[in-house]
Amino acid sequence: MRIALVSFSPSPDGDELRQLELPSYGVRRVMAAAQALSEELDLAVEYFDLAQLGPIRTLNALDTFQPDIVGFSVYVWSMPKLIELARRIKRSRPETCVLFGGPSARKSMFRLKPYRDAHLYLDALCEGDGEVVIQEVLRAPERSRAGLARIGGLALPNPDGSWQETGPAGRMRMDDIPSPYQQNLMPRGAVAYLETYRGCPLACRFCEWGKSRPSRDVFSTDYIAAEIDAFERLEAPAVFLLDAGLNLNAAAFRNLAEANARTRHLRQALFWAEIYPSTVRPAHLDFLEQIGTAYLGVGLQSMDQKVLEAHDRKIDQSRFEPSIRDLAKVASGLEIQIIFGLPGETPEGFLRTLDFALSMPGGVRAYHCLVLPDALLSRSRPEWKVRFNPETMAMVSNSHWSEADIRNMRVHLDRLSAQHGGSSGTYWWSFK
Repeated sequence: MRIALVSFSPSPDGDELRQLELPSYGVRRVMAAAQALSEELDLAVEYFDLAQLGPIRTLNALDTFQPDIVGFSVYVWSMPKLIELARRIKRSRPETCVLFGGPSARKSMFRLKPYRDAHLYLDALCEGDGEVVIQEVLRAPERSRAGLARIGGLALPNPDGSWQETGPAGRMRMDDIPSPYQQNLMPRGAVAYLETYRGCPLACRFCEWGKSRPSRDVFSTDYIAAEIDAFERLEAPAVFLLDAGLNLNAAAFRNLAEANARTRHLRQALFWAEIYPSTVRPAHLDFLEQIGTAYLGVGLQSMDQKVLEAHDRKIDQSRFEPSIRDLAKVASGLEIQIIFGLPGETPEGFLRTLDFALSMPGGVRAYHCLVLPDALLSRSRPEWKVRFNPETMAMVSNSHWSEADIRNMRVHLDRLSAQHGGSSGTYWWSFK
């Protein structure tokens, strides 16, 4: 059986990361899970990066490989390109089983006008853990629609735009999830990605970090230590902690700290992480000081408590400033993150938030609000009257921001960021 896995690795959005390779990770997680069954099932698994090959060479390579299954890992930036590739595959090889997984593989995305005819180019969306679902798909006796309908964690498209859901996905012990690092599937000399748990216990409307899982669902100290040792073997210059927050799962942080004590690479490489400001404790500060954190993102989003409450964001504002001052002592790259265009907040309110953030130690990064799956796309309020670009998912207007407000704020941030010696990408602006 031949399995092709396809993603579109984005180029760094800004000059600050251009010297580093940022490889696609989620698709290689799935690749590792498939490779784990290769001897049992006699599989051939290949990975194709559309960004490196381009559409013509990718199609030619897939025609040569002749896969039985093609799995796409889709994100906001890659959705249009990968859907066009899927259309071409289904036209030329209709018998190929086409699966979509990843953060943008959600029914809400495929209800958008550009993607509504999903039944013509894909067989199923994977809405559970990709590692579990791909193994069940590979072990299935057949991958017809009836066969896929017996596998939990999938959604099958119907011609009328509705979806057939197959029930909850199966589960796998966290430490049984195959690692692409420990299988040597990740490139040498590239940024490494570390998970200690999955999902987020918060569930803010503007964020799609993932649904909360039981707090006991964490990777063990041994697993995390093996990952860190693999990063060292692969000479990773930087390690990005993928967790929603360094301090949002106490058991996971404890395991990470123990793994760090048994290894050395986190203290040698650049270390990037997010941290939740309301629950910073001395243990977190000690850990960050010990490894010499290069980048630490702290989500403020808005200083207006009513705006945060409307977006289900739980934060103790009284702890924010003391936490920032403590973190600034141990992180060389501290950055406060805020969002403009949030429904419920006015442009004037955002500028007050920006002024407050600029008064704090460290840098500031302002983001253009995106209407993301599992977030505002499916959890917005009707009275917010949200309008957005269905391909980029960028906010166009809402009840508190006109289209002109959004456009003018982008121009204002261009000018202000330059004055502060910062930089910018398509949807972010940094301030030193």
